[in-house]
Amino acid sequence: MADRKRRTAPSREFIREREESSRNRRPSRNRYQEEYDSDEEYDDYDDDYEDDYDEDYDDYDEDYEDEDFEEEPQSLKRRKSQRQGANIATATGRSDRRKPSGAENRKAVSSGNSGRSNRNPASDRAGQDRGKRKKKKSVFRKLGILLLLVFFGLLLWRFISPYFGPKYWTVAVFGLDSRDGNKEAGALSDVIMLASVNKRTGEVKLSSIFRDSYMQIDEEGTYHKINEAYFKGGHKQAVEALERNLDIKIDDYVSFNWAAVAKGISALGGVDLELSDAEFFYINAFITETVQSTGIPSVHLEHAGMNHLDGIQAVAYGRLRLMDTDFNRTARQRKVLGLAFDKAKKAGPVKLMQVATMVLPELSTSLDMGDITTLVTQVDRYHIGESRGFPFARTTMKIKKMDVVIPATLSSNVTELHSYLYGVENYSPSAKVQEISAHIAKVSGVSSPLEDAEEAGTGGGTVRKKEAGKAKAAENAEKGNKKKKVEQTEEAKKQETKTETEEETTVKNKKETKEEKKSTEEETKETKEKKETEETVEVGPGAALGEKSLETEENADAPGA
Repeated sequence: MADRKRRTAPSREFIREREESSRNRRPSRNRYQEEYDSDEEYDDYDDDYEDDYDEDYDDYDEDYEDEDFEEEPQSLKRRKSQRQGANIATATGRSDRRKPSGAENRKAVSSGNSGRSNRNPASDRAGQDRGKRKKKKSVFRKLGILLLLVFFGLLLWRFISPYFGPKYWTVAVFGLDSRDGNKEAGALSDVIMLASVNKRTGEVKLSSIFRDSYMQIDEEGTYHKINEAYFKGGHKQAVEALERNLDIKIDDYVSFNWAAVAKGISALGGVDLELSDAEFFYINAFITETVQSTGIPSVHLEHAGMNHLDGIQAVAYGRLRLMDTDFNRTARQRKVLGLAFDKAKKAGPVKLMQVATMVLPELSTSLDMGDITTLVTQVDRYHIGESRGFPFARTTMKIKKMDVVIPATLSSNVTELHSYLYGVENYSPSAKVQEISAHIAKVSGVSSPLEDAEEAGTGGGTVRKKEAGKAKAAENAEKGNKKKKVEQTEEAKKQETKTETEEETTVKNKKETKEEKKSTEEETKETKEKKETEETVEVGPGAALGEKSLETEENADAPGA
């Protein structure tokens, strides 16, 4: 370095312009730059200075490399910065561009730029926009993947969930004859039904508990018709009574009034079923009563046979009981429920959610919206299998002036019920059920099991003679009224025709009278004119002339003429 030839260093103005040119990535072609580029001595100066600079710092680095540092030495960082600055200077477009000087490199390192030039603000904004777009795409992509995972997870859970937990799900269903909207104690439960849902196969088995069944209705040991339990203590006491008498565990309950059934069936589009003559004979009276109790309008049916029923008409059909027995009535209720269930399976989840939202205010249930949503989305998995009435073996009699259904016996019926609902063979009833069964046998005298009664059906029935006579009398009276009305109508028409004829005759007579009067007037006028003409001939100028001629003749004949 001692033998280096002294040269005059570039001016500060030149260095500042060169730095600005390097930052903007384009060379500055002023006179200083041209002089500097064309001068080989300056190139030699820079090369020599750079070589010395690198050798000095190489020695410096070797001294520090002897020590073991966990981090990269500052000298290596400086050397990297120098090389980056040299690369940037080379990229400015000069083929014989000199390397950055050591002072420039040190200034670049101290300023934190490391020889890098400033970016165009427009390019920075464009890059930021591209980054934001990529970030948004990434977020949407992740969200889409998450939704797909959730969808496939729910789809998978739909198929595997039935295999978790209990195999059967038992629901108690109560249909209430409540005119004031009450759904708890004080309401009459006309429908008591058990639904056993096999979650593995989707089969639903229904069993109607006859409302007049003689059972224990409370913990105090009171015996009465089973529907009295709901009237005394609402759904809570009714569920407990069913569990106590039948040895079952009820998971959920649903209580509804007739308005809920009518609205639900109408929203699903109604049901199609065939009416017998006896059913048709009574159904219109029940339609009228159901309309009055619910406030929902409907119309009477016009004939027996196949009919399309709206909600009110379907409810009236399920309440029919005068032409046969209460056993047949429960069969009609299960038939309506099965037809409505088939319609619900075809409706789709969206329609079913609308129906559920509409009828929910008319229900009292332990199910929440999550349970209802699950049922709605999986309704196509379920189907109604068998449907029977309970007790299977039974008889009827009066106890304490009540017409009741006696299970024969309760223990044997409970054993058969568990086989029917849950597939449990040779079920052994609990001690409580055996105690209740023994009490019923003692009171009724039916202590031995009987054969199962024939399952009641629909579509039959007979009209009672008294009511048939009344209906016939009413029909005859109606026919008489119609005949009388027809006769009155015909008489009125005749009278009207007669009146019209008389009016026409009167008008005609008046017209003829008027014409006669006019003719008479015309004749009178003509006569008058004729008379006047005659009078004119007699007393006219000719008459005077004639008289004068006569006088002349007379005077000629007179003496002295």
